[in-house]
Amino acid sequence: MENVAQPFRQPAHFSPAGVNDKWPQISAVAPAQEYPAGIGLFKQDSLPQDVYLIDAGLIKLTHVEENGKELVVGLRTPNWIVGASAVILNKKYGYSAETLTGCQLRRVPAPAFLHLLRTDSEFAWQFQQVQSHELYDQLSQLVGFGCLSARHRLEQLLSQLLSTLGAKAGERKIRLQLPLKHWELAELIAVTPEHLSRLLKELQLEGVVQRDKGWINISDVSMLRSRLSHA
Repeated sequence: MENVAQPFRQPAHFSPAGVNDKWPQISAVAPAQEYPAGIGLFKQDSLPQDVYLIDAGLIKLTHVEENGKELVVGLRTPNWIVGASAVILNKKYGYSAETLTGCQLRRVPAPAFLHLLRTDSEFAWQFQQVQSHELYDQLSQLVGFGCLSARHRLEQLLSQLLSTLGAKAGERKIRLQLPLKHWELAELIAVTPEHLSRLLKELQLEGVVQRDKGWINISDVSMLRSRLSHA
């Protein structure tokens, strides 16, 4: 059996395909701003003040349990809106959000965001689409935990990170600096760090990846994606 980390948590969520990425209503009230990696956007259990639209970059969501254990509960990429549920429900944030890479974000004050939802039907419909994508993805990830091997989940995550962090279409080789710690990567595919090490070693022996001091060299991007499409 696989060494599975407990409790199960959702793996990364990526951009909602098919959703309009312009968000002109938000652009009108919140100019894009640059954020370096490692900036906390809001803290778990704090009162909701803002939501963030991601134009570029990667955001990490974490939850700290009562025993102090920190869990990575998801990643957010361009076109996601972060923090909206807490603002809509007027409840404390259920997780903390931090920029994992350099990001371009639009910070929308809660009153302005709620006003758009109440008065702009086009914006409200677009936001419902994003929320629906998130719920759909969560169910798909739960199914994946039951049906997909840990190896497949790792390959899937690497492929998605390649797309998010700048792999170009048709590119055969790429050198990728993962912005995640080893244990964080393990949590995103619901295995122990030790089992993740074994999975990476398997991929390395097969010539799919090479590891080098925090970098992962993908030897054949097309082969990695082909394996996923035929799995």
